[in-house]
Amino acid sequence: MSPIIEKNFLEQKSDTFWMTRRRADHQDIRPLKIAILNLMPNKLETEEQLFRVLSNTPLQLDIELIRTETYQSKNTSPEILKRRYRYFSELHDEKFDAFIITGSPIEKMDFEEVAYWEELTHIFDYVREHVYSTLFLCWSAQAALYYYYGIRKHLVDQKIFQLERFRTLYDGPLSRGFDSSFVVPQSRYTLVKTADIINNRNLILYAGSQETGAQIVASQDHRFVFSAGHLEYDEDTLDKEYRRDMTKGMSTKPPKNYYWNDDPDDQVLGGWKATANLFFSNWINYCVYQQTPYEIEKIPKKIVAKFGGTSLSEAAQFSKVKQIINNGKQAVIVASAPGKRNEHDHKVTDQLIDYSNMKSEIAGLTRRIEQLKALGETALKDFEDRFHEIADRLDLDGSARQDILQVCTELSSSEDRSFIVSRGEYLNAKLLAKYLDYQFIDAIDLIRFDASGNLDGETTAKQIRHALKQGGGVVVPGFYGQNPYGHIKLLDRGGSDITGSLIASALKSEVYQNWTDVNGVMDDDPAHNPAAESYAFLSYEQLLEITQSGAGVYHPDAIKPLVDSGVRLEIKNTNQPQAEGTKVGKYETEDD
Repeated sequence: MSPIIEKNFLEQKSDTFWMTRRRADHQDIRPLKIAILNLMPNKLETEEQLFRVLSNTPLQLDIELIRTETYQSKNTSPEILKRRYRYFSELHDEKFDAFIITGSPIEKMDFEEVAYWEELTHIFDYVREHVYSTLFLCWSAQAALYYYYGIRKHLVDQKIFQLERFRTLYDGPLSRGFDSSFVVPQSRYTLVKTADIINNRNLILYAGSQETGAQIVASQDHRFVFSAGHLEYDEDTLDKEYRRDMTKGMSTKPPKNYYWNDDPDDQVLGGWKATANLFFSNWINYCVYQQTPYEIEKIPKKIVAKFGGTSLSEAAQFSKVKQIINNGKQAVIVASAPGKRNEHDHKVTDQLIDYSNMKSEIAGLTRRIEQLKALGETALKDFEDRFHEIADRLDLDGSARQDILQVCTELSSSEDRSFIVSRGEYLNAKLLAKYLDYQFIDAIDLIRFDASGNLDGETTAKQIRHALKQGGGVVVPGFYGQNPYGHIKLLDRGGSDITGSLIASALKSEVYQNWTDVNGVMDDDPAHNPAAESYAFLSYEQLLEITQSGAGVYHPDAIKPLVDSGVRLEIKNTNQPQAEGTKVGKYETEDD
């Protein structure tokens, strides 16, 4: 059994394995740091149930009990709450390996009507940035699915009150060792439809049914786990709840499939303890212990990564990018248009600029109309063929061809230079999203300019936080945004750097990775000096000085958002991902 480090709740009668703090400190192991936000009225009973199922691993667990400030429990004495619980506001920037948020008997209310909803949304934001994996139980699972993914709960006609058998639908880390079916106690008035989970590419449905909805759900990276039932319940918990309802005069029917012969006066069937121990042990072991960093302060926030044109110049580069993303779990991707494949090649954006210039000349130079039309058609055909080649070699489905055809049709009829030049980033990001099975979000929905053509930083930050609050699995094209009149507005060349910096800054990302074709910022031009080496570390000021001197490794306007937000920049090589690259941030000198 797992040793839970002794705090001040040992007066509970329990078969949980407790370890003294002194003994824990003398073992050569770092305990997993776990917080439990207990929203249930009977806090002592819920604590003991959770401690029991958490203790079935060989790992040390250091548990903190958390409570809200905006709602004070009426069922637990203030003395116990003060002695055993910390307020959420006391956590500050403290990090945890794992976090559990329990259910609460308020599911009939709309989420926004709950007294502590605003504080709970702050907690949801906190666990996304300070916790490696969070387990949401019952009502909190529905609340988190609503907050992170916009998935709504549905009120049912009759209370879901039963012992239900589910099929194991997904063979993943949470279901290792599960039988093909298993039972879970249910007690609630609402459900989340399984179709809403299946239709969300960011989520995995482990178990569910049409009758009671989604049962066990996880995000693709398993940093969010949602459980609608109550595997932690004791065998007699539903029986106690039923008899309590009867005492109150409620019309609750006996829980189905729970008693022998469905007779409340007969014995309880049970049958979920083994599944409960497996589920919680699997979550602790595979989703937390084997993934969380040894140094807890290094628990990663969501990473924003921008891949330059050379990183996405052809299908082979897409494969490298996918491998990098699979290894690094970057949550938001900023994609540039394809760059040069070799020294004789052309950047797609340069081709699109040429194409736009050609179209402008057609309008003003009638004598060259036919000639320019032919050149324009050739450039557009090259553009189309290039993307078809990428789509074909990546074996993308027919919708990719439709996207390419639609963009080419729009380019053929458009006279808008900004629109034309932006289509390389747009289409490359579309294909990358399909290849990664990520969501595509257009930059016009994020990057905003004012009527004077200047970047509207405040509105842009709000748009980014709103559109990307669900977290990972997103590809965004760089280089452009939208003005107040609904027209595309371009950033400067190299503007994908700016797009990535704006997103990383708005999301308060820990790291902004900028992937290109060199091993970071070089101390000399490697084309002229083969002995040139990359800097390991630079300050923002040093990088700005280098870029202003003419080096093209990074756009100087992309530095300010990172300075303002304190996001660390890493410039790395897509073709040599193992290279350390250059880290840019606030580094103290020896004189300091």
